[in-house]
Amino acid sequence: MAEIRKIGIDARFFGPKDKGFGRYVQNLLLNLEKIDKENLYVVFLNKKRAEEYTSQNPNFKKILIGHNILWPFKIDKKINKENLDVMHFTCLPSPIFYKSRAKTIFTVHDLTWKNTPPFKSFLKRIFYNLVFSRAIKNVQIIITNSQYVKNDILKIYKINPEKIKVIYEGIN
Repeated sequence: MAEIRKIGIDARFFGPKDKGFGRYVQNLLLNLEKIDKENLYVVFLNKKRAEEYTSQNPNFKKILIGHNILWPFKIDKKINKENLDVMHFTCLPSPIFYKSRAKTIFTVHDLTWKNTPPFKSFLKRIFYNLVFSRAIKNVQIIITNSQYVKNDILKIYKINPEKIKVIYEGIN
């Protein structure tokens, strides 16, 4: 029998209101609830989405968090308080100063923000570049949804290709 793990899931963006990221997180959680009856999950959910997610699995615990410009600076304490074995950040921005004993997974959906920046603000571009660079270098595993995005990451950031796992998204 495998050792039970305590796994954190970044669910700031949950549900169809948040489009791609939201559907990704929603489907991830709903399917993990169905297939994993052993591990314990801590779901860090945006307070604005509190009513949208109710776990059907008793091994899933919901923690409400505020999501604003200060999130990358303030979330560390809440995450570390849970004493996780694994933390999965499902999108940007990831915490800036996050340090933990937990293994860290980061999902990179694409690099559109880098190649064609949607940000008019110069400071936002610098902020996202800083946060993303730190996340890419500090995590143990990067999940992406295509070989194209993996190649894009490797072209821009000099990291070990073994760190990146391509996992194609399912059809809903």
